[in-house]
Amino acid sequence: MRILCLTLLLCMFTPTPAAAGESAAPAPLPESHHDLARVLTDYLSRVELCLRNCTDAASTAAAIPQLRGLAAEARMLEQRQQQLPEPTVQDYMASQELALKFLPLWKAIRAHIERLERDGLMTDQLRNLLQNGPQ
Repeated sequence: MRILCLTLLLCMFTPTPAAAGESAAPAPLPESHHDLARVLTDYLSRVELCLRNCTDAASTAAAIPQLRGLAAEARMLEQRQQQLPEPTVQDYMASQELALKFLPLWKAIRAHIERLERDGLMTDQLRNLLQNGPQ
């Protein structure tokens, strides 16, 4: 589980924009590996929504500051993950239910990235953000 969470944070960090007029408040830091898996699943859901909303050059450009701004959330989650003790068998079992949500989200994110490339919307700046993750 520790490797999975760290891989998720390093590979994908993009958050979704808040609704108009709504500020994005960071979620409380997870207290357990199960909480971390839940937060990461929610995070990937927001990543998918953000990428889904990149439908033209303007919306893709508008997403860049949002992606940068919430990259700090990924750094905090990564740091918190490193502070948690090694996961137990019980932690692993409790997190398995979230794997059913994780895989479809991951596939959708990959499909959005491929769509952005195919449609010519993948700018160098966006590519750098997606390849390099939190900085």
